[in-house]
Amino acid sequence: MIRKQPSSLSALTVLVIIAGLIVWAVNALPNGDLLWFWRDFNAQADWIIVYWDGVEYMLFPGDPGYDAVMDAFADAVAHWAGYEGSVGLSAESLTHYRTAERFLELHYNQPVLVHTRHLYPRARTFFVPLSGSHAKWRRVFAGLLDTPRAGVLNLSAARFEHLRAAVAQAIHVAP
Repeated sequence: MIRKQPSSLSALTVLVIIAGLIVWAVNALPNGDLLWFWRDFNAQADWIIVYWDGVEYMLFPGDPGYDAVMDAFADAVAHWAGYEGSVGLSAESLTHYRTAERFLELHYNQPVLVHTRHLYPRARTFFVPLSGSHAKWRRVFAGLLDTPRAGVLNLSAARFEHLRAAVAQAIHVAP
């Protein structure tokens, strides 16, 4: 009986598959996101609140500007540029952003997930400072309740500016 020896190509293929599975598992298991590599976000907020220099605006599905803000946010958060695990937003900072800065909140009735390899939580609310110190870093905070958790995604400069412009246009002010 002649026994066939495995080829180098088949051995290399098996090693590549095993390495790929290890990389996938190392990223999927800690954050509970089996599709961590999938750069897509299509959840639609149930309502959006914009705080702009002390004035509060609300947008709901079907309102003018809602779709533009959602599209810009979805594109920006799906293509995040970085992650900072230890950054948080205090209650005092949250109050300051709501009363004196430009700030975006997207609210969902059910928790939604941004696919990422980082420990970025499922969220019912996303908080996006559009001015102030956190805006310089283009940060997106997330939380299950009315307060954000530690850990932020950083957006690319171009997508952040597109989001800021979409918000300004939705509430009819100059960016």
